[in-house]
Amino acid sequence: MQTGSVITLAIVACIFFFTSSLSGSFLTVYYNKELGLSIPVIIEILLFTFPLIGLLPIVLLRNVKSFERILSFGIFFTLLFYVILNLVRSPVILGLLYGLSQATFWPSYNLLQFRLAGSHTRARVVGLFTSIIPSLTGIAGPAVGGFIIQNSGFGILFVTSAMLYVVSLVLSLRIHFQPEACKFSIPRTKTFAIFLGTFILRGLSEAYWIAYPLFVLSISGTVFNMGVVLTLSAVIVCAVTFLVNWVSDVKRMRVSFAVIGALLNASWFFALPYVSTTYEIVALSLLSGLASAFSMSWFAHYGDSFNKEYYASILVLMETGLMIGRMGNLAPTYVFLGRTDYASYFNLLALILLLSVPLCVAAKREKWAS
Repeated sequence: MQTGSVITLAIVACIFFFTSSLSGSFLTVYYNKELGLSIPVIIEILLFTFPLIGLLPIVLLRNVKSFERILSFGIFFTLLFYVILNLVRSPVILGLLYGLSQATFWPSYNLLQFRLAGSHTRARVVGLFTSIIPSLTGIAGPAVGGFIIQNSGFGILFVTSAMLYVVSLVLSLRIHFQPEACKFSIPRTKTFAIFLGTFILRGLSEAYWIAYPLFVLSISGTVFNMGVVLTLSAVIVCAVTFLVNWVSDVKRMRVSFAVIGALLNASWFFALPYVSTTYEIVALSLLSGLASAFSMSWFAHYGDSFNKEYYASILVLMETGLMIGRMGNLAPTYVFLGRTDYASYFNLLALILLLSVPLCVAAKREKWAS
């Protein structure tokens, strides 16, 4: 990819993720507090979202010549989603359109990251585009979003977000995309099966779709305070991510770092039920930031483990694995959050994360054996 396209992609990512942190941080809060949707109804929205995220990229990879170009469609559908949020309350429509936006943005965005980086810089490039840019642009986003909601309401926030997505969309059209020479192909190896298992477990342990935003709001008290807490957490996450991923590239400790990340993430979930103040949430964000930074090495190791012709396929299959896990996660979400039992929910996710540790070790042994 040309250097100009790399810079353009970075600018597009900055605008996109700033806007996502501006409004996306409060999406569950909007459903629950503004629209008055219950937890089961929010789960219904995600029941339409997750299958699209996991399955549509496979269909697109089979039938679209320039798979990378669907990045622009992803931004367009995200823009459209925030436009209709002020107009539509149907869980089916909201779920399908949100799923469409995620299914067309993330696989192409992840593919561009893999192609931008060689193995010796992959963790840093992945860390830059997947963690550092979202974290840096997310420093101001939640606080600004909370301020807008507190003073002007969700409607103004969504209009502002739509305008920013328009800018991101226009700039994305300037990126030089490569045609996809290799169509969908499943690597029939034990290594891929191990990776797929870890992604299912990661999908099972994701808390940011419903639980964590509502938990932070319950501790923070107001939407503005919630935004400030998320902003301070983003500062800490950004501060540790680049250093950890730089060490991962230099020391070649991808799998070891992934194990550390899983253990730190599990520790964070175990600690969350004991939080009672915003200061404690911010303090714990150091733990979650380190967990995120170390866990990013697993994604870099994923790219290292397969030839380039498999990149598009393994990235859409990663989304399929995450989809399976996310669908499974909706069951404990329904059971525990329905009675506001955050402690049991977070403890369960911690235990699920610990199950990924032996899989990471197995992946390392498989690499040695090959």
